[in-house]
Amino acid sequence: MNRRRFLIGAAAAASVRPQNDVSFFDGQTVLFAGVQYYLSDIIVPSPSPLSGDPDPGAQIAQAVLEDIRREGRLIGAGGARDRWARLTGPVRWRANDASAEGGRETSLQELLLERGAARVAPESDDFAFIDRCFAAEEKARGGKTGAWRDPDWRIRDAARAEPAFGFQIFAGAVMRAEERRGRIYFNFGEDYRSDFTASVRASNFRRWKKKFDPAALVGARIETRGLVERINGPSIELTHEKQLRML
Repeated sequence: MNRRRFLIGAAAAASVRPQNDVSFFDGQTVLFAGVQYYLSDIIVPSPSPLSGDPDPGAQIAQAVLEDIRREGRLIGAGGARDRWARLTGPVRWRANDASAEGGRETSLQELLLERGAARVAPESDDFAFIDRCFAAEEKARGGKTGAWRDPDWRIRDAARAEPAFGFQIFAGAVMRAEERRGRIYFNFGEDYRSDFTASVRASNFRRWKKKFDPAALVGARIETRGLVERINGPSIELTHEKQLRML
């Protein structure tokens, strides 16, 4: 509730600010000229998480956002408003690009990803946009741009089940895939009580656009991403099918 009142107050204070002026940023919400935008399908390190300490890469993300603000202009967002009245979907941005007449139109999310200030966190039904976000992330990952130089952002070895917290990316070969008690489990080690596991509700899995037999992934190298929970070993729940990618 306090955060909600703060956002409303910040919006009122920002009503006379220039369109590109950033008056509030918490990693997922950015306030431009009194309008709140939710950065759909990415996760940006927060400068002020509930834990108190800035997320790894938060300082880089803030600096990148400021650079982007200076180098282009906001066009708008095409998505609906969420329960907090934030505009969702791609935040359309026109970058100052001398090679393109009038500047290159892209999204704020893709610019943050290209500069290593965010990671893809699929959640919407706009699969084409999510694919563009992955392309931008891969460009930054390949060049170790921005926060990708931070060890906390490394791609973790699923076979080792190393301790991890928060949003992480794991990669490895699936050792076992099975359905138990309404949930499908992808295990990456010999012992489910300690190895890394990704899981999805069976009912959700059957609604995925891409249909496949979970057992077909045994032996395949895949990448999973999401918030890590400690359930026996480290575990990620797949709430969106694009959290799982073939390598």
